[in-house]
Amino acid sequence: MYLSPISGARGTMSSGWNRREVLTTLGSSAAAAVCAPPVSALAWWQPSPASALECLQPGPSGFPLKPAVTGFPLESAVTGFRAAAAGARGLVPTGIMRDAYLHLIDGIVRFFVSAQDARGAIIDPYEQKERQYSTPAFALAGATLCAAKPDPALLAAVVKAMQASCADLADGKAADGHADFFTVLLMHADRILAPLAGEAASAAWRRDLGRIVPEKIYRRQPTDKTINNWNLVAVAGEWMRTRAGLGVSESWIEASLERQMPLFTDCGMYRDPNDPMAYDHFARLWALDLMDEAYHGAQAAALETILERGAWASLLMQSPWGELPCGGRSAHHQWNEAEQAVTYESFARRFMARGDRLAARACKRAAHLATSSIRRWIRPSGELWVVKNRMDPRRRHGYESYSFHSQYNLLTAAMLAIAWARADDTIAEGPCPGDTGGFVVTLQPAFHKVVANAGGTYVEIDTGADAHYNPTGLLRVHHRDVPPETLSDGVSPAVSYTVPSKPERSLALGPAWRDRAGTWHALAEHAGADLDPAAVTPISVTAARVEFEIVYRGRLRGGATSVVERVTITPGRVDISHRVEGDVDAVRHYWPFLVTDGDTPSTVSTRGATASVTRGGGTIEFTALTPGAAVSRLGVSLPCRNGFMDGFVSETPERTTASQLTLRRS
Repeated sequence: MYLSPISGARGTMSSGWNRREVLTTLGSSAAAAVCAPPVSALAWWQPSPASALECLQPGPSGFPLKPAVTGFPLESAVTGFRAAAAGARGLVPTGIMRDAYLHLIDGIVRFFVSAQDARGAIIDPYEQKERQYSTPAFALAGATLCAAKPDPALLAAVVKAMQASCADLADGKAADGHADFFTVLLMHADRILAPLAGEAASAAWRRDLGRIVPEKIYRRQPTDKTINNWNLVAVAGEWMRTRAGLGVSESWIEASLERQMPLFTDCGMYRDPNDPMAYDHFARLWALDLMDEAYHGAQAAALETILERGAWASLLMQSPWGELPCGGRSAHHQWNEAEQAVTYESFARRFMARGDRLAARACKRAAHLATSSIRRWIRPSGELWVVKNRMDPRRRHGYESYSFHSQYNLLTAAMLAIAWARADDTIAEGPCPGDTGGFVVTLQPAFHKVVANAGGTYVEIDTGADAHYNPTGLLRVHHRDVPPETLSDGVSPAVSYTVPSKPERSLALGPAWRDRAGTWHALAEHAGADLDPAAVTPISVTAARVEFEIVYRGRLRGGATSVVERVTITPGRVDISHRVEGDVDAVRHYWPFLVTDGDTPSTVSTRGATASVTRGGGTIEFTALTPGAAVSRLGVSLPCRNGFMDGFVSETPERTTASQLTLRRS
């Protein structure tokens, strides 16, 4: 039996894996979550009473179907959040309404309309060429603006973009070979634009849309050896095209979805190669779009449950600042928050329709927090910094090789256009998990993350990093009183995203130890391939206090046999200790912080056992709790997604080191 490859924390699954390994990856990949005592809140899709092993059988095309499982690993966290939200008081409204989406879209579209060529394509101002799906994304975003407020000049530009994109797609000439992303954007645009443009114009581009043959046009096919998010985006577009009478693609859609289903975990998260957090949500966004467009095929019932689980997983992992968790490819890009806005606006409607006001209002606030995050990154020229730093876009700082100023600005705008279409201003905000906390979410081995929150103080830990993007260790501490980028990621010398020069060292909040030869070794420099899946044990979990322990083992260097990490979170404070076991003779504690985002430097001070970093009216204070430990500044400038990082360090001859972080307004 051929097994669909699923890339995980420790490598890529191939046909050489046995069934036990497959079931471990699919079943335990997802998570454990602890908070209040579990109460049955959600039921999982159970196609038959057969065991999970029996259910891992080939479907009609020979690929495995999703195995049945019996429990939602995050059910207790959802139940605990509901209890905390019901008693929450003093929530400060975001002030966001539906028109906020139009404001963001307008700034982006107005900037890029001047970059349109005579044919209608959007030309990237820095690349001097059309990039990927910039033009169809412009068509959708611009059509939304024209529908909200008539603008003949803009309408003419949008119609040109629509015509050029549809012709290029049908002719197999999609920019950079990204046809898989065109159709869904164009079908959303068609619905809005056709009544505005008139029958003659719409008939022409619809003829082109009717010429699409999915087996020939798209790069990712259900018959491919490996499959990823591209195919799911194309599925959403093909369903809309078929539903509109412009194609007949049901068999291709069903074959594709059969391949896609094993890539969803029990938590409803999507496993794109190497488990990037951004593409988990990206893939689910288009699967949700499929369902919102009334897909009713063979996988509909399963997808409904999977996507609701995924929405809850994302809610629990959202930062109090509205940010998607970092980790892997395309982290810290503005579209990370735009995709959240789409998901949460959609689920706000869904929950409200079934009378679940608490969940609906939580989703509404989560959508608004994500939108507020994007608003922090508007450039003076109206469009966005693509990545959450303020470097000159020409430098591409923090960009992936495939990140461009045009396509990722316009993808953000297109997603916000869909969020605007889904938004319902009659649904009020209510507390969301980022506000209340009271849970620990453990994703092991897939995604290799721990996310915890107590009273709005949020921590994200990578327990086995992909060193091309992140170090292992505590990456993120967020609190509403402190700008999030102050401590929002770490540093790895193996980064594959664009930086001026490779960092000389790894840096995350965590320990280092000295071997008997005098060489220092940091937990941060151990990638996922070096480590066993972390053992995570919640100790005490309430809305006001969360405590848990993580044990790292594996191929630790420098004489260490294990690292035991204890984290306690209370509102505005994080206490953390590390015990290094093995043949070591000293231990250090590192605390990274952002030096500059490319525009504004941090204010930094050290005094005795305490150091502090102040940015934007908020301060993180680091205090070494180990007796006799003094704090010093590393004095480095290491490139990261958000700009450049430095760090503090304390040292002890003992094997245990402890520190405290407090977060407050300056």
